[in-house]
Amino acid sequence: MRASPYLVARLLLLSFLPIFVVESKEVKIPPWNSVLPHSINDLEAIQSRIQNSFYNVKKSVVSVVAEDGAGSGVVVSPEGLILTAAHVIGESGREMKVIFDDGSQAQAVSLGGSELSDAGMLKVIDAVPEFFAPIALSSQSAVGDWCFALGHPNGFDLSRGLVLRVGRVIRKKEETMQTDCRLLGGDSGGPLFSIDGEVIGIHSRISQDPEANFHTTIESFHSNWDYFMNEDLHTFQAMQRGGFLGVYCEESTDGLLVLEVVPDTPAEKAGLQHGDLLTHLDGNLLDSREKLTILVSSQSPGSKIVLDYSRESRDVSVRVELGKRNSPE
Repeated sequence: MRASPYLVARLLLLSFLPIFVVESKEVKIPPWNSVLPHSINDLEAIQSRIQNSFYNVKKSVVSVVAEDGAGSGVVVSPEGLILTAAHVIGESGREMKVIFDDGSQAQAVSLGGSELSDAGMLKVIDAVPEFFAPIALSSQSAVGDWCFALGHPNGFDLSRGLVLRVGRVIRKKEETMQTDCRLLGGDSGGPLFSIDGEVIGIHSRISQDPEANFHTTIESFHSNWDYFMNEDLHTFQAMQRGGFLGVYCEESTDGLLVLEVVPDTPAEKAGLQHGDLLTHLDGNLLDSREKLTILVSSQSPGSKIVLDYSRESRDVSVRVELGKRNSPE
């Protein structure tokens, strides 16, 4: 059935839309995610791609229910691993209920995550999910890309089903992505998909402003996957008690570029300088600022770490004794 121009306009221009079912025809679309539509045919092509992706992933999206509220999540493995938001799970080792798209339920337990990026993980413990969604590789999404948000705003509603919002990536920096997909309470922890149906983010901060909605990038999960799977939720409170290094960095393709070394801190005492490229900490690859923060603050003040970095094409390894946060030595 050919979609009318009115239906196409509603799909792509309104900020909040319930799921609709329509038989879509195959329409050719240029092989890039951020195509700028110039005609109804372009809009129909984008709509067709999103419809096809939605049908492939919709059964992977779950409602996450706890005693203090409900959020959303997405199953990403046949073993029942669920990506969600840190503020949805609240803490590690917490039993929660997940509701699948058909209304069936299962018990899950919260794993790890990080309050820094608002990333969290759950694991289904008494069922084997039949459907799971693929996750995008790092650096596969960019500003301008088409995307769609799925979730259970205001909680699970079998008669209504999932709610889909279409938008584009407005801003992306390190572990945070901003889109113009309209989100509501209950969407938190739900997935943001690329136009091809890969998870590129998890809903985090929701605002009344349609353009002020933020998502945890899939890069945060990739960078800290083992930690999130096997350690407790990394909280701001725990970070304040942990070790302190004393550098400001920005992410690059080869590591973390030091922008500033805080005076009279372990970093300065170890000889770190502006322009150094941090690559490893105790053998762990440093591919995000969040990972550096987690690795440092997960250890106690006074602990010693081995930091590898590059300076003017020369590889350096130094042993650093961590200090106390907010109490430079």
